[in-house]
Amino acid sequence: MNKREREADDHDSMPVPLSPSPLPPELVDFLKDRPFACLTHGTDQGTALVVKAPRHEIRSLAGRVPVHLRYELYDDPAAPVVRMVVRIHDQPEHPLALETFINVEDPQQRDDLAALANQDRLLMLFYDEGLAHRLTKTVPHTQNALVTQILDQANSLLAGIPRERFDFDAAKRRVMETTSL
Repeated sequence: MNKREREADDHDSMPVPLSPSPLPPELVDFLKDRPFACLTHGTDQGTALVVKAPRHEIRSLAGRVPVHLRYELYDDPAAPVVRMVVRIHDQPEHPLALETFINVEDPQQRDDLAALANQDRLLMLFYDEGLAHRLTKTVPHTQNALVTQILDQANSLLAGIPRERFDFDAAKRRVMETTSL
């Protein structure tokens, strides 16, 4: 999700990375109809952040720009919700803000989060409207201890929720209604 909108010049060309990373078919299906998206995904280099955004947004992120990561844990009666917020300060007055939500009950999402606890760098892969890989950024990841703490707390919260009451989608919806980018 994104809070910023800008005018686009769709005629500008943008180079493709020398080693583009194609998306797996399940991610193509998930991302194809979303104008903006942000999610974690396991790779051979650890957990990466996959971002789909319009080409003009990606173009403005090239080069050295500050990136701020924040992890939050929400204790909802239906499910624990881990929220990862990313702010890319390419325009100081209007940073690109993205969020993704992690369901620790899902083994793949839990493993992707756990991998972040052991990474000193976060790989960010940016894809445009046509799902072409347009930009790769690698940013320092210094919140390993916090990720471990949040994962442990989320697992404890999950253990206290009866299976029949578990509903991550409802919990995520409530978090989205009470937070902003």
